[in-house]
Amino acid sequence: AQAILAQVDHPCSSVAFRIVAMSFGGRLRSVQQALGSVLQTQCRMQVTAAASPMKFRSMSGKVRDADAMEALDKGLREAADKIWPKVPGVMRIDRTKCMQRMEYEVTIQFESGDALKAFLNGDVMKKELHPHMKGFSHCFEGGLSGLKWQNREAEKILDNTAFL
Repeated sequence: AQAILAQVDHPCSSVAFRIVAMSFGGRLRSVQQALGSVLQTQCRMQVTAAASPMKFRSMSGKVRDADAMEALDKGLREAADKIWPKVPGVMRIDRTKCMQRMEYEVTIQFESGDALKAFLNGDVMKKELHPHMKGFSHCFEGGLSGLKWQNREAEKILDNTAFL
């Protein structure tokens, strides 16, 4: 019996799957068909899971200088350790920055729109995060009033990590 290497590409994946099968008795075709149905099921599950958009709250602004950027990073990490764990429904916090333009953005992902609403109306925002942010107002051009706050929705379009 001779081994045959078959490559099956599936539209829901950026990864090419390789199958080694024996060439006797039409086994290669049945392996390809079985793999195809598994991939179709997996693809359907990924599409279904992505049906509801993710909810985010973002804050962005221009920073005065590199020292201010460093102070903001330190303050963000402090808040992530001490304040954010008190907020139900927070899934992750990301920070992006552009040193060339001195732009700073923090994005908080919530598990649902209800979790985001509860955060915005809750005591942690008013009694802990806002006072914490006031301590860093000197870091931003225009102080805290120079910040831009937005509620956002996101939908995952491509995830190359699904098969890693």
